Amino acid sequence: MRNKHLFRGFDFFENVDLKNYSTMKTGGRAKYIVFPRSKRELVKVLKICHGQGMRFYVVGNGSNILFDDSGFDGVLVNLKHFNDIKISGESAFIGAGMNLFYLNLYLQKNNLSGLEWSYGVPATLGGFVVCNGGCFGHEICEFVEEVTVLKDLQILTLKRDEIEFSYRHSSLKDSCVVLEVKLRLRLDNADVIKAKMLSTLEEKRRLQPCDLPSLGSVFKRVITKEEIVYPAKLIDNMGLKGVKIGGAEVSKKHAGFVVNTGGATSEDVQKLVQFLENKLANLGVFPEREIVVLKNECSKK
Repeated sequence: MRNKHLFRGFDFFENVDLKNYSTMKTGGRAKYIVFPRSKRELVKVLKICHGQGMRFYVVGNGSNILFDDSGFDGVLVNLKHFNDIKISGESAFIGAGMNLFYLNLYLQKNNLSGLEWSYGVPATLGGFVVCNGGCFGHEICEFVEEVTVLKDLQILTLKRDEIEFSYRHSSLKDSCVVLEVKLRLRLDNADVIKAKMLSTLEEKRRLQPCDLPSLGSVFKRVITKEEIVYPAKLIDNMGLKGVKIGGAEVSKKHAGFVVNTGGATSEDVQKLVQFLENKLANLGVFPEREIVVLKNECSKK
């Protein structure tokens, strides 16, 4: 049912099923989800939220967000309409809501190489930059030149040296909303680029449970002065692949993933993640989570 007053004129839905907005396919219902069509509309939406005292959270493809089973009593702001691409030489200006699948296809058709390693990642570019996503030895920060953001309702363009990037983290997190990213790429043959993309996708499907809903890697690796500890390897060594709580399971293919085998709840996922954390703690290993748990009482301000 559409609200005829609060978000009149915007692209929005009321009482939405969060299972449709998370790659884990779990969660309750959200009071509203709004899809601003422009930067100006985004500012208006956030002003409405502030004015009404409503909680809000900005989302992309929900590829690392675990929504609460009780839902979200506020406003989800989805940037799917922020999907423009402009190319200038070896640089590309890309909207934050652009899906990495489509982005790779677009770049390939325009002979631009560099992101083939991200083909198959079910994320949007904005969220990928915020968490400095990466795989197969690469991180997105290697290609970032500028990021246009909304901070304190003001639009700013930040140069690469104004942003701090580290392993699965950036200074953009929790401080602003990413609107557009300028990436520095390189020209190459379209057929060569396509071959790299397909090779990446084949490797992901071979190593990861791409056939089941998940949120990707659950834990960050633990980096110390002496070594790098991979939680997935420890979980595997403890024989925990296939362990289930409800419909949530430690992937039989990759121990770093928790998958939804059908009918899982977010509580199932939470309990299984906590179970793994306890097992790792017994070994003296305390990894940070890569996944974000959006509890009903949380908000983005």
